[in-house]
Amino acid sequence: MLARGFQYGTAPNALVIGWNGGHTAVTLPDGTSVASGERGGVHLGGPGAYQAGFTHHMFLPMPPEDGGAPPPLFAPPPAPDAPPPPPAVLIDAPAPVPPPPGP
Repeated sequence: MLARGFQYGTAPNALVIGWNGGHTAVTLPDGTSVASGERGGVHLGGPGAYQAGFTHHMFLPMPPEDGGAPPPLFAPPPAPDAPPPPPAVLIDAPAPVPPPPGP
Protein backbone atom coordinates (compact mmCIF):
# COMPACT_ATOMS: atom_id res chain seq x y z
CA MET A 1 0.00 0.00 0.00
CA LEU A 2 2.95 2.31 0.60
CA ALA A 3 3.84 2.04 -3.09
CA ARG A 4 0.32 3.26 -3.91
CA GLY A 5 0.65 6.41 -1.80
CA PHE A 6 -0.85 5.20 1.50
CA GLN A 7 0.71 6.30 4.78
CA TYR A 8 0.58 4.71 8.22
CA GLY A 9 -2.00 6.08 10.65
CA THR A 10 -5.21 8.03 10.09
CA ALA A 11 -5.99 11.52 8.77
CA PRO A 12 -9.08 13.67 8.18
CA ASN A 13 -10.31 14.11 4.60
CA ALA A 14 -8.49 10.96 3.49
CA LEU A 15 -9.37 7.41 2.51
CA VAL A 16 -8.70 5.55 5.78
CA ILE A 17 -8.41 1.76 6.04
CA GLY A 18 -8.50 -0.11 9.34
CA TRP A 19 -7.91 -3.83 9.81
CA ASN A 20 -7.00 -6.63 12.17
CA GLY A 21 -6.46 -10.37 11.69
CA GLY A 22 -10.06 -11.01 10.70
CA HIS A 23 -11.71 -7.90 9.28
CA THR A 24 -11.12 -4.75 7.22
CA ALA A 25 -13.24 -1.62 6.76
CA VAL A 26 -12.78 1.84 5.28
CA THR A 27 -13.87 5.38 5.92
CA LEU A 28 -14.17 7.53 2.80
CA PRO A 29 -12.84 11.11 2.70
CA ASP A 30 -16.34 12.49 3.26
CA GLY A 31 -16.67 10.43 6.47
CA THR A 32 -18.84 7.64 5.00
CA SER A 33 -17.96 4.27 6.54
CA VAL A 34 -18.01 1.13 4.42
CA ALA A 35 -17.61 -2.52 5.45
CA SER A 36 -18.32 -5.81 3.73
CA GLY A 37 -18.77 -9.35 4.89
CA GLU A 38 -20.51 -8.44 8.14
CA ARG A 39 -23.93 -10.07 8.00
CA GLY A 40 -23.29 -10.54 4.26
CA GLY A 41 -22.93 -7.87 1.61
CA VAL A 42 -21.57 -4.33 1.71
CA HIS A 43 -22.80 -1.99 4.45
CA LEU A 44 -22.64 1.78 4.77
CA GLY A 45 -22.39 3.38 8.19
CA GLY A 46 -20.96 2.27 11.49
CA PRO A 47 -17.45 2.91 12.76
CA GLY A 48 -15.71 2.02 9.47
CA ALA A 49 -11.93 2.22 9.69
CA TYR A 50 -12.15 3.45 13.28
CA GLN A 51 -13.53 0.23 14.83
CA ALA A 52 -12.07 -0.29 18.29
CA GLY A 53 -10.73 -3.76 17.44
CA PHE A 54 -8.59 -2.63 14.50
CA THR A 55 -4.90 -2.86 15.23
CA HIS A 56 -3.67 -1.37 11.94
CA HIS A 57 -4.55 1.80 10.04
CA MET A 58 -3.36 3.41 6.81
CA PHE A 59 -4.65 6.41 4.90
CA LEU A 60 -4.46 7.78 1.37
CA PRO A 61 -4.34 11.59 1.39
CA MET A 62 -6.83 13.33 -0.88
CA PRO A 63 -6.10 16.64 -2.59
CA PRO A 64 -7.78 19.43 -0.58
CA GLU A 65 -8.76 21.45 -3.64
CA ASP A 66 -11.22 18.91 -5.01
CA GLY A 67 -11.65 16.34 -2.23
CA GLY A 68 -12.16 13.67 -4.88
CA ALA A 69 -10.66 10.27 -5.25
CA PRO A 70 -7.49 9.83 -7.28
CA PRO A 71 -7.88 8.42 -10.78
CA PRO A 72 -8.08 4.63 -10.98
CA LEU A 73 -4.65 3.02 -10.98
CA PHE A 74 -5.27 1.18 -14.22
CA ALA A 75 -7.36 3.78 -16.04
CA PRO A 76 -6.74 3.72 -19.78
CA PRO A 77 -4.94 6.78 -21.15
CA PRO A 78 -7.05 9.27 -23.10
CA ALA A 79 -7.31 8.68 -26.82
CA PRO A 80 -4.61 10.55 -28.78
CA ASP A 81 -7.24 12.50 -30.73
CA ALA A 82 -9.42 13.28 -27.70
CA PRO A 83 -10.05 16.98 -27.12
CA PRO A 84 -8.42 18.47 -24.03
CA PRO A 85 -10.58 18.68 -20.92
CA PRO A 86 -12.32 22.00 -20.30
CA PRO A 87 -10.50 24.42 -18.01
CA ALA A 88 -11.39 24.29 -14.34
CA VAL A 89 -13.86 26.91 -13.18
CA LEU A 90 -12.88 28.41 -9.85
CA ILE A 91 -15.69 29.83 -7.76
CA ASP A 92 -14.94 32.25 -4.92
CA ALA A 93 -11.23 31.85 -5.56
CA PRO A 94 -8.81 34.76 -5.55
CA ALA A 95 -7.88 36.04 -8.98
CA PRO A 96 -4.39 35.15 -10.16
CA VAL A 97 -1.78 37.85 -9.66
CA PRO A 98 -1.10 39.58 -13.01
CA PRO A 99 2.47 39.47 -14.29
CA PRO A 100 4.60 42.55 -13.60
CA PRO A 101 4.53 45.21 -16.33
CA GLY A 102 7.14 44.77 -19.02
CA PRO A 103 10.06 47.15 -19.64
